[in-house]
Amino acid sequence: MTSLSLSFKNVRKSFRDFTVYFVTLMLGVSIFYIFNSIDSQQSIMEITSSQGAALASLNRLMANFSILISIILVFLIIYANRYLIKRRKKEFGVYLILGMSRRRVSQILVLETAFVGLIALVAGSAFGILLSQGMAALTAKLLGAGIVNFQFIFSVSALKKTLLYFGLTFILTMIFNIIMVRRQKLLNLIYASRQNEGFKPPRLALSALIFLLSIGCLAVSYSAILNSGLLSVALIWTSVISGVVGTFLFFFSLSGFFLKLIQRMKKLYFKNMNMFVLRQINSKINTNYISITFVCLMLFISICTLSSGMGLAKAVTDDISRNTPYDATLSIGAQYNCNTNSYNSYPAAGVDLLAEAKKHNVNLDSFAKSYVAVRYYNGEASSLDIKNGAGIDLNNELYYVKLSDYNKVMELQGLAPITLAENSYAVDSTTAYDKWIVMAKDKIIETTLTVGGRKLSASPERISSHSLEVAGNYTLDLLIIVPDELLANAPAKRDLLHIKYLENKALSEDLAVKNLSKITVEGIAERLETKKLVVEDSGSTTTTISYLAVYLGVIFLIASGTVLAIAQLSEANDNVRRYKLLHKIGTDERQINRAVFLQNLIYFGVPLTLALAHSIIGVIVAAQAINSFRGMNILDSSLITALIIVSIYGGYFLITYLGSKNVIIREYSRQEKEG
Repeated sequence: MTSLSLSFKNVRKSFRDFTVYFVTLMLGVSIFYIFNSIDSQQSIMEITSSQGAALASLNRLMANFSILISIILVFLIIYANRYLIKRRKKEFGVYLILGMSRRRVSQILVLETAFVGLIALVAGSAFGILLSQGMAALTAKLLGAGIVNFQFIFSVSALKKTLLYFGLTFILTMIFNIIMVRRQKLLNLIYASRQNEGFKPPRLALSALIFLLSIGCLAVSYSAILNSGLLSVALIWTSVISGVVGTFLFFFSLSGFFLKLIQRMKKLYFKNMNMFVLRQINSKINTNYISITFVCLMLFISICTLSSGMGLAKAVTDDISRNTPYDATLSIGAQYNCNTNSYNSYPAAGVDLLAEAKKHNVNLDSFAKSYVAVRYYNGEASSLDIKNGAGIDLNNELYYVKLSDYNKVMELQGLAPITLAENSYAVDSTTAYDKWIVMAKDKIIETTLTVGGRKLSASPERISSHSLEVAGNYTLDLLIIVPDELLANAPAKRDLLHIKYLENKALSEDLAVKNLSKITVEGIAERLETKKLVVEDSGSTTTTISYLAVYLGVIFLIASGTVLAIAQLSEANDNVRRYKLLHKIGTDERQINRAVFLQNLIYFGVPLTLALAHSIIGVIVAAQAINSFRGMNILDSSLITALIIVSIYGGYFLITYLGSKNVIIREYSRQEKEG
């Protein structure tokens, strides 16, 4: 029989044994293709030049990021392949005994790797091409772009990159396999299934001490990051180092602590087949505590990346409607001078934007259904010292506005006008974070302001928060609304023109950008913000964050599931003798299946449980940081993250359980036939 036919026969006969390896390769190939196919998605989108630039930038970022991902996948595939080789050592030893040369054994192994790799490449590429069709629609939605002429998308460049990167990976894997086979002695190959990785767990007292030390390290890690709130680099590094050390010590201590602790719970230990299952798990922890530590940390990174990344992307998306109450805002104010570190003077009388529009032959009615000009003024008090949730001084800048102007703005937004009691003022926070105004309420109520020679106190029922202009960035300002007459002699600080377009938004946008850019005043800075531009900018940010979060999170999930699955499946044959002995003493198939299920469940569940504990702290800190500056809650993305974890990590658990059960049943049946 030729090496080619023997290799093909081996792959076909043992394809179920390659399931996890094959699934990992296929997922890696498909994800790699999907996130490198962005360049081809423009063909079905109606995009502007800025959106096109954002897609090009995202494509370059994904290409550079894919280098890191490919390195991770190389190590992952070689790691998985190492366990498959270890499992087949006895088979290779038999080949050598039968007179086959090491060179031919290596040749067979190379051909098997090529077969599996080729199938995975084809299946993964096909799966990736299929999923990329939906990814194009998602990209268009995130960017705020329209889809025209939807058609089948195929990226030649993405396929070339996938073939190149994974082709190199398979070549490295083949070289690794050849080296492993040639360095093994025949005796070691024949008796590989009887060889155990040597490790002597520490004594119970020492294990308990190490366990307590690990809890202390984790407590220090959690405390440091919760107290720093991502503001202190030193505390962040303290948290990271303590967390990694604590995680390692936790799993290391379990090797000598876990079984002894359970043995003291006699009702649990001697119930059903728990004694057998727990001893199996303890043996796994004894030899694999380092890999379990890495899996736990990878799961932590994956959960935090998915939750925080998608949560932040959702925050940016949800923010757009609040930050764009109109279709456009033209604002003009004092220009900042970098040389003097101050603002240039602004005309005390302000700038009449409606008059300037006429002066520059700008017909607002040609693109605006309605518009309002508003002026903000300077006052005696220029700021209020208010802290946000992270304890940071915001030093909100105060802008004063006439009650009549403010009510015009409210009317333009379709909101009810307000009234002021005698000797009172109202406050509107222009920030997108409503909680800031809530936290500042008591401070504001206690503050008396002097405006136009009259002392005013805040009206508690008139403290609110609205977005009062089209803005791509967050503002931390407080608008003080006072009776018109009190600002009669106040110097102007800023002038704004808010616009709502006619029914034809696209045409109105073009006319607005073209005409409003004509309005310039020498020495004074003007800025035009439109809802369309804000949506495009936010869409670019959202798409980038979402892609990176999902890309990194999914890769680490795949890596975690693969490491645990291969570790379990690689020694499934060794367990056949143990399960055969259980069957001889009266254990039925249902109990054996339950034991296999519990063993895999605990092995997958232990690192996930600690990773979830880490992630709760990480997500809380990330949420606090984002809430402090962006005004959004990222915890809503936890459900999506949970679904992804269940789909990928849970999928690997299910494949491992079914694979382990099938190996035991198949090998047990074979041994029964052999007598």
